[in-house]
Amino acid sequence: MKVYDISLTLRPRMPVFPGEPAPLLEPTKDMGRGDPYNISRLTITTHTGTHIDAPLHFLPGGASVDQLPVDVLVGPALVVEMAVEQEITAADLQAAAIPPGTERLLFKTRNARLLDDDDFRRDFVYLTLDAARWLVERGVRLVAIDYLSVEKMDAEPNIVHQTLLRAGAVIVEGVDLREVAPGPYFLACLPLKLEGADGSPVRAVLVEM
Repeated sequence: MKVYDISLTLRPRMPVFPGEPAPLLEPTKDMGRGDPYNISRLTITTHTGTHIDAPLHFLPGGASVDQLPVDVLVGPALVVEMAVEQEITAADLQAAAIPPGTERLLFKTRNARLLDDDDFRRDFVYLTLDAARWLVERGVRLVAIDYLSVEKMDAEPNIVHQTLLRAGAVIVEGVDLREVAPGPYFLACLPLKLEGADGSPVRAVLVEM
């Protein structure tokens, strides 16, 4: 059984959304300083690295991350490679011959090469509104992409996010699919159970089926 870790490593120098702080890990107890054990304080936003967007992220009164149904986050998934320059449209999805009944879809794009840049890049591949509607109409329950947003930079009013989240689809951003070939897998993508949170970092893995 082959297991792929598709989570980004959290580190001080990594791409984060503009205006958001990088992760910070600080020792509060240090055996090197004579303490009996090591403990660290982690300072991080809920949308750092590989993370889930809960409906509350963009929908007032929406479900928080601790209210997400676990069965959406674990189960059969499909990795689809999209050879597009900038946008994934409904026409691109139609041409990809995604099997009917696919509930969890991970998009592998040229974004992979952006993950090696410590600075945030604005030229990432994203979903268009008609693509989001296509996914909702076909019952996709989880949508993942290999950079830090499924939506065009500075899009207003974040309609792609809202379209997916209003339909109950979970959004996973920042998956690392560089070592993963297109095809079917078993996905486990579990957030921290943070009460009232709008999102959470995840440790996501794909298992060959």
